[in-house]
Amino acid sequence: AVVSTQSTGEDHFLISFAFYSFPSQTINYQTNKETTHCLTNTYLSTQPQFITKTISKMSEEDKVLLKNKLNEALTLKNKLRDIAPNEQQATLEQIIEICALTKELSEKIDMQHGKALSIEMSTFAQIASLSNKHEEDPNAYEVFEAPLEEAKKIAKDYGDAKLENRILEIQANMYLRMGRHDKEAEAITRACGLQRTVPKVLALLDALSRLLDSLFLNPSPDSDLLMKVNADFWETYLILCEKMGYDKKLFIADKRRANHLFKVALYIGSFAGNPLHGGQEEENFKLGMEAFDEAIWVANQLDNKEYLCAATAHKASVLYHKLTPPEKKECLKNLKHMQEKYEPENTELIEIIENLTKASQSTQQQ
Repeated sequence: AVVSTQSTGEDHFLISFAFYSFPSQTINYQTNKETTHCLTNTYLSTQPQFITKTISKMSEEDKVLLKNKLNEALTLKNKLRDIAPNEQQATLEQIIEICALTKELSEKIDMQHGKALSIEMSTFAQIASLSNKHEEDPNAYEVFEAPLEEAKKIAKDYGDAKLENRILEIQANMYLRMGRHDKEAEAITRACGLQRTVPKVLALLDALSRLLDSLFLNPSPDSDLLMKVNADFWETYLILCEKMGYDKKLFIADKRRANHLFKVALYIGSFAGNPLHGGQEEENFKLGMEAFDEAIWVANQLDNKEYLCAATAHKASVLYHKLTPPEKKECLKNLKHMQEKYEPENTELIEIIENLTKASQSTQQQ
């Protein structure tokens, strides 16, 4: 027996700099405006969903009660968008109370799909309540992990992709609150697998950015993890801009995104172009040069001389070994000119000039 839901409206997956947002605090992906943590309007933007299929082996009374109560909770959830965050608590408590009843009823009649819907709405309301209270203790959200996993499994088993997507959104926001950015990225990656949209891909890039920041502060014992996360970010960025046609200038209009893109591009360029990492292979070397070029493009767009000097120096360092003696001489000359022109505070350019100079002198002595 399957409870099916029907919804209207475009799929939205808006997780960025906010936990959730309302009309006055909407995440606008055309301007990348930052928002504060509260509840999302677009998550609630679909019209009330209605149970459409009859449920076999149930009494008529139970069937009607379950249908009506689920729809009552859904209608209340949709009304939240018209209520200010500080006035939502009563409505959220109503949703939680109704969903406790529908979950109990679903278990009584062995209606797994109804149980998953109940868990989804109840968890949504409970997390929203914590969010509105500005709860920042990660432990406060741990209690929702197991129920959401159970509901997600049921959604998968019943082939309800829309329900699974909503659960994944809740999970992603929950893990964002918990500071578990690996799980946050994992949830959004799965959501992108169900249906890839620009808001989802942007959300994934933001999650990967937070994960990179976390790995920088707390390095993982897994030496391959940093490489994997950088590679995932780079691949996702290319999908966004090259396959989905997203404007790169719009992406870097947000300085945090621009800074992360620069760092990832520099990492990918250095890693892919390094002979020790297979950089001698033409395909890897080409990938490295493209990444360096993107880093230089970002530096120019930001008019950041420090970034420009660093990216140019690292690219020259990787490219140097493939140059002819006259080209190497010209390369060093250009780097020294850049050093004199910009006088960067960062020492990377100077160090690379010194290293390449020593390499050139060593070659001449041989």
